[in-house]
Amino acid sequence: MERRNALLLLHLTVFLWGFTGIFGRLIEQPADQLVYLRTIIAILGLLLAGWWMGFPVIPNRHDVGHHLFTGVIIAAHWFTFYHAIKVGTVSVAVACLSASTVFTALMEPLWNKQRVKPFELLLGFLVILALILIFGLEVEYRLSILVATLSALLSAWFTVVNGRLIKRDHAGRIGLYELIGAAGSVCIWLAVEGRLPPPLWHLPGDQILWHLLLGLACTSFAFVAGIAVMRQLSAFTVSLTVNLEPVYSIVLALLIWRGEERLHAGSYLGFALILACLFANGWFTRRWERRNNPGTVLTG
Repeated sequence: MERRNALLLLHLTVFLWGFTGIFGRLIEQPADQLVYLRTIIAILGLLLAGWWMGFPVIPNRHDVGHHLFTGVIIAAHWFTFYHAIKVGTVSVAVACLSASTVFTALMEPLWNKQRVKPFELLLGFLVILALILIFGLEVEYRLSILVATLSALLSAWFTVVNGRLIKRDHAGRIGLYELIGAAGSVCIWLAVEGRLPPPLWHLPGDQILWHLLLGLACTSFAFVAGIAVMRQLSAFTVSLTVNLEPVYSIVLALLIWRGEERLHAGSYLGFALILACLFANGWFTRRWERRNNPGTVLTG
């Protein structure tokens, strides 16, 4: 794959991720049932991708427990994200969720027992201020803001864990067993509650379509594509481009639902501050690596 094709594929992947919040609102099921069906469809998609791409699907006995437990964290992250959409708006949920990048930057040094970078502390403080600004203005969406912020913390948690797991296993196998852990935990929850959803083919046609697009295009395909582009692009380029996801989600939501998604002007200032912190984090990280590791070449 040439670098230009990898960039196009990366932007397509991020654009598809921008639809996850849109599908979360279009799908009429509760958040936990939505997550359950999403993981089942995505598992089938990854099994097909494993057969096609040839990555290992037999569990790694040394880490399979870690993969399954991380899947539980991912399930909790998805549940809180979609619940935030159900009780609020797509714009509020994705804007608060985008803070996960900065939360990750703060959690990773603590997890790996490294020194926290000063600019990460500053950016973390600015993100908190932005969330407080949005929370103070959007009174009717306060529950959504709290739940989405919790979702961002859970996202940061499993991202940091995966940063260590990826060093000793194949990304495809990690993703497969994390999805199995996610599906299993939600299945147990729904079975205890007596609320297992009906089979996919019993749902209305439009709901089947939204589920398939979410599970296959936004999860299975996007996951495999995310692996493929890393062969040509630097982690810095990928990280910076992924920050466009909340922008796509908010624009799409405003185009589809118009007035229902409009918020106070000050809230958009808070969203802009969070996005600015995400891009600033990438820029500062690149400068930090150049200064402290002169031999490191960060291209892309």
